[in-house]
Amino acid sequence: MEKFNFKGGENILKSICWILSYLSWLLVAVNNLASLKYMYANDQNKIWCIITQTPGYYPIQMDRIVIYIVYNIWILISFIGCVVFIVKTLFRKDNSVIDGMMGKFSQFHFFPLLCAFIMTILGEIKDDYNDDNGKHISNAGLAFSLIGTASMVFIYIMTEFKTQDWWAEYTLKKGTFSCLIILFFYNFCYDVYGVRDANNPSTPNFTKNCGIAFSIIFGIGSLAFSVVFKDIIMSFMNFLINIGMAKYYFELDVDRSSKDYNKNADGAFDIIISILSLIWFLYLVIGIFMEEVQKLKQQVLNINQVQTLTIAKVNTNSEQINLISSNVNSPANNFGATDKN
Repeated sequence: MEKFNFKGGENILKSICWILSYLSWLLVAVNNLASLKYMYANDQNKIWCIITQTPGYYPIQMDRIVIYIVYNIWILISFIGCVVFIVKTLFRKDNSVIDGMMGKFSQFHFFPLLCAFIMTILGEIKDDYNDDNGKHISNAGLAFSLIGTASMVFIYIMTEFKTQDWWAEYTLKKGTFSCLIILFFYNFCYDVYGVRDANNPSTPNFTKNCGIAFSIIFGIGSLAFSVVFKDIIMSFMNFLINIGMAKYYFELDVDRSSKDYNKNADGAFDIIISILSLIWFLYLVIGIFMEEVQKLKQQVLNINQVQTLTIAKVNTNSEQINLISSNVNSPANNFGATDKN
């Protein structure tokens, strides 16, 4: 870990990245806790650019309860990630974590974290009763969601962890980063429709097309990412979000079998993706469990091998000592000693 000295261009950049990293982690963790006030407010329930209660059909909208679950998971993981990052880089330094989080490209992970902080601020200042405010917030949310998604995916791919503490990786890269990618992606799809609707009221045809298109793009895209990178947190979040989307869709007080609602296709596809995500999630959980069991068995085997080698060495040494002792006390040696006398 480089010190915060400003001698040379590389050290200046590294030092700035360290400072911005600590600042961004703290901003996200603290402001996420503050955002709970707005998410549970009685008049306007909101988090990021997501509205928990909509007056009518809104494409890829999640059910209110599931929104609470998804974003509370994100808030919890980001808070734990902040603590782990600070502890592992300042107090109980882990070089593998430091190298992973502060590599050539991963040192810029503060950028998507700051985008997440801005998304939280946008949710806090959004006024659903002010049309101009809503337009500006939707436009800004769309831009920062796109930038956040692209930058977080890039940094995720460029971040390499070799730490023995699996929980460190699953709270940082495959924890906080995974949550950010899927939430940025979801918010981007959500705001594409919101921006169009705020600037030019959507037609029923555009609304239904967005409903099925975004369900496919978001569901398949998130599932594919979690499969390629074997990301357990993303698969679980994808399961929750798609369940929330299906619950919202099937509880609409409208005739969903009509063409205006894709004849239940949106909800059906959401259920399929949620089932596939759950299956993949369970597969990864079992794989991690079996891997840990195998590591434990290997450790036990190594201990047994060390014990066996130690015992064998002790036995060999004992035999050599007994042999030397026998030679010293043999009659021939005693006879030689008598003759000398």
